[in-house]
Amino acid sequence: MTLYITGEALIDFVPRANENGETAFIPKPGGSPYNVALAAARTGCETYFLGNFSHDFFGDHLLNHLQSNNINCSLIERSDLPTTLAFVSYEDGEPRYAFFNKNSTNKNLNPVLERNTVSPGSFLHVGSISLIEPPASDRILNLASKLADKVVITIDPNVRTNLIDDREKWLREINHLFGLASIIKLSNKDLEFIAPDLAPEEFAHDLLDQKDRMIIITAGEMGCNLFTRNNHISQHVPKVKVKDTVGAGDTLMGTIHSWLINKGISTKDMIQNLDKDQLSEMLEFCTTAAAINCTRSGCNPPYPEEIESFLN
Repeated sequence: MTLYITGEALIDFVPRANENGETAFIPKPGGSPYNVALAAARTGCETYFLGNFSHDFFGDHLLNHLQSNNINCSLIERSDLPTTLAFVSYEDGEPRYAFFNKNSTNKNLNPVLERNTVSPGSFLHVGSISLIEPPASDRILNLASKLADKVVITIDPNVRTNLIDDREKWLREINHLFGLASIIKLSNKDLEFIAPDLAPEEFAHDLLDQKDRMIIITAGEMGCNLFTRNNHISQHVPKVKVKDTVGAGDTLMGTIHSWLINKGISTKDMIQNLDKDQLSEMLEFCTTAAAINCTRSGCNPPYPEEIESFLN
């Protein structure tokens, strides 16, 4: 069972105080789908990344980091467009981003998406800022629509409101992708933008009325809630000394993929038939992975032995 991931890869510049007490920004490989791929691969999932990487030295760094983590990069194309850069600051412990994304590799996601590159019976994860503007958003939407009956589609919109100029158009496309997805993960901040008048339970039940699926809504240190047609589970997050929260939700999402695939849970029906004990086991494993990531700088997901050691 294989996981394919498409969307942006970028460089996060994470703030750190230097020896003079000034704020310096340290470059870290990132981007929500990129981070999901890293977390999935580190926990033992065969992972392909579909993307457009620049020939600049940031693109080289992004590619080398994937390869060093055993992620299959054969579906990545290179271009002379610049790599997207994101500078991170913190307000009340939550990351805030300033993106430099104009005419970037991520906005012009590679045409490889338009060819038959994803194997039937696999997982396809899509996100995040690459879903905002064409041609990338159109290519991802077309790929997901074409494969909806052949693969398990998962999505994390990972909303970046400062990049969305046309909320209504974006919502139409995101809701179309939600309709195709068997697993939807979003944060409470995402939900405030997508459906500000709905509580998490109401939002989840509206989607579950449409079809069977799994919905995970995270709330930072308050944990997360998982909804299926037959189950609702609230999961606490382990208490850790937080360095930063960059990539925590992506680590959760990546380890959900690997947990399912490593357990042989490979179809939409199998996902929907997970019982409460199985779902609780999955969430404990995956929230622990996210918590460990928060003890490190940038997105740096743990390996299975680290998660098991923490749980034990």
